[in-house]
Amino acid sequence: MINDLLKILDDYLLLYPEERERQSQLMTYLQSSDNTQIVDWNNFNGHIVAGGFIYAKEEHKFLVLFHKDLNIFLYPGGHMDNHDKNPLETAKREIKEETGLVDLKQLKQVENKLVPFDIDTHLIKYNERLNLPEHYHFDFRYLFIVDRIPKIKIEEAEISNYKWIDINELKNDLNYGKIANKILKIL
Repeated sequence: MINDLLKILDDYLLLYPEERERQSQLMTYLQSSDNTQIVDWNNFNGHIVAGGFIYAKEEHKFLVLFHKDLNIFLYPGGHMDNHDKNPLETAKREIKEETGLVDLKQLKQVENKLVPFDIDTHLIKYNERLNLPEHYHFDFRYLFIVDRIPKIKIEEAEISNYKWIDINELKNDLNYGKIANKILKIL
């Protein structure tokens, strides 16, 4: 799996060569880890995670979910499991688990569908509910589209609410403002 993730990262950097320095922490993490470490919740060097921004074409809105542990609205996503073949599979599984959505069309920039539109590294603070220390998430972000806003069935253990926001709300969000322009180019 590590070799596959390195290949995805290489293809991503061909698309975004200006992010080479930004992706250096992920590159180092992958080169110094093995396949079991990247999915081990007890590896506090970090975890591979994946998720998806879901865009409703008719209403021009994005789905965000209120995450109970982090106390913020996020796009659906989560940790890669050892049975996931790649981060795209992780993203789709997490979206299904957290929203019930399965009929999604992926918007991709290159032929290789495993290449996300964004890869982000961010520090996750101590999780009191799960007693998890501070650690990094290496987040493979994909973009999906639905024709119109579908019915959502949230996974209530981690998610307490959801809403659909427009691109301006996304741009103004401290967590996602930087990637809104990437999304607009793809749409």
